[in-house]
Amino acid sequence: MANIDALNDTIKIMKIENGDISILAEKTINLDTDKRYHLKASTHGKNIKISLDGNLIHDVNDSTFSSGHFGLNVWNSSTIFQDVKVGKNIMTNEKEITNHDFETGDLTGWSTIEGNAFTKDHVTNVPSYWGRDFGHQGNYHLWGFTDLQKGDDATGELHSSYFKLDGSGEINFLLGGGNDINNRYVSLVRASDDQELIRQANTKFKEEKYQKYVWDASKYIGEVLYIKAVDQATGGWGHLNMDDVNVYNEGAMPNEVDQVVKEPEKDDSKESGILTDWSAVSGEWIPSTHGSNGGIWECPTLIELPIDGDPSKTKWVLQVSINDGAPAGGSGMQYFVGTFDGKTFKNENPSDQVLWTDYGADYYAAVDWSGIEGKNGEKYWIGWMSNWQYANNTPTSTWRSSTTLPRKMELTQTDEGLRLKQTPVSLKTIRDKSEKISYKNKVISGESNLLSKLSEDTFEMIAEFDVDDIKATEFGFQVRKGATEYTTIGYDVAAKQLFVDRSSSGSFDYGNNVVGKHDGPLNALNGTVKMHIFIDRSAVEVFGNKGETVISDQIFPDPSSKGLQIYSKGGEVTLKSLKIYPLKSIWKR
Repeated sequence: MANIDALNDTIKIMKIENGDISILAEKTINLDTDKRYHLKASTHGKNIKISLDGNLIHDVNDSTFSSGHFGLNVWNSSTIFQDVKVGKNIMTNEKEITNHDFETGDLTGWSTIEGNAFTKDHVTNVPSYWGRDFGHQGNYHLWGFTDLQKGDDATGELHSSYFKLDGSGEINFLLGGGNDINNRYVSLVRASDDQELIRQANTKFKEEKYQKYVWDASKYIGEVLYIKAVDQATGGWGHLNMDDVNVYNEGAMPNEVDQVVKEPEKDDSKESGILTDWSAVSGEWIPSTHGSNGGIWECPTLIELPIDGDPSKTKWVLQVSINDGAPAGGSGMQYFVGTFDGKTFKNENPSDQVLWTDYGADYYAAVDWSGIEGKNGEKYWIGWMSNWQYANNTPTSTWRSSTTLPRKMELTQTDEGLRLKQTPVSLKTIRDKSEKISYKNKVISGESNLLSKLSEDTFEMIAEFDVDDIKATEFGFQVRKGATEYTTIGYDVAAKQLFVDRSSSGSFDYGNNVVGKHDGPLNALNGTVKMHIFIDRSAVEVFGNKGETVISDQIFPDPSSKGLQIYSKGGEVTLKSLKIYPLKSIWKR
């Protein structure tokens, strides 16, 4: 491993063998974590060279290597890789190509890459064509047209041996046959990346007769190159002839050259690529740059929200629905907090951080209202209360699934950063105030019978628990409780998580892809955990504290399951306050 350790200002070559790490080479260099570096790793056989910004740092040999992988590796950090280039490291000191003039009578030293346009049968000592001299050098030459093959219809590609350009940089050769720069040509190619540096067609066309061409390739003296011949043409003159390819010349460059080599123009367009082109040696590759990518993204919403009720302080929030890959399984929503200049949204959190809008299984494709803001700039929206894992199978009628309660959106500052806060709209107009139930400062231990007389299937509940010096490990409610079924809404003290567990809520099968217990992070606020809960005949919506954590779930209990129980586990918990409001139907006769 070529290891750049910015924390300790060292560049190392590390060897990992059977799980044991050893250091082959190490050098101290002042590294700036905010600077962009160009790292080059070059290996050939037992030799390893490491360069940083063009400066050779390490040059070591290790003859124990036999096989393995190459790739990119990150330890204990987050790194952006750009402009990753992998090339062949071809090393040779040969100045000439093997069998440069085909005088062996065959293709010794040359490699047929594809097709049948360049075979040993094309190497000939025939001196003339149709009564005219070829004008070739020596006895043998490469004639692209022969009755032994397919004549003009044969196609293919031929490569020379590798050579390191030396001398003056002049390259010259003889070329005959057809003229077609796109389909019949000879080119100079860089070995490391197979990049064409010059392409030459037979522009001095005189039938089969050879003409001399001269290139100035002095820019690439010292680099490893090869010659490529290509014939992809058919029909009349669909072939080329080649002989006497000289890549090592001394003396001055001729005054007249046919082509001067130059670096190919770079394409400014972004190259496409997919992660399946790579193989992970260790760790996990994330197939995108931001958030969760477990499924498709859809239904985006981009809105500007106030921070803690101050309309003069705002941030932009990008909401995205994701299916699948949500925390409960299947459908869900995530969001990003950042800036928006009218064209580009920029996420201000780490690219791999995921912020979930709702931790339940049934909040998706939420839509915000336009032009309806609160007095401090808050926005309102409403979500689809279902999940595509089972949306077509829920056991309800006349409708199948529903929407959530409308919610007010804003941002709030937390210890972890800015987070979305959602507050349900008031249902005061449909509260049955005559049936209101209220308690204060009750100590709850085990399965309490405090609420045993209540029998409701639609109600609103606001509960506050004291978690300072708490002995309980878990507390909460069992709602829509029957003889054998219930849904648990609780708080895990050690994990600091609000949760809804609908594993025992009824007989409906939500499928293997959706978990039964759904939880989200919730820290106590001034020693208090608040749960604002809405229970409907087939729905649960829970808002933790001031709405920083929200869980929305469908449930399908038996209609007779209307019980409610408060509980604690592992010790006592103090119920600071509890208000329960039975809710009247919004539907009129």
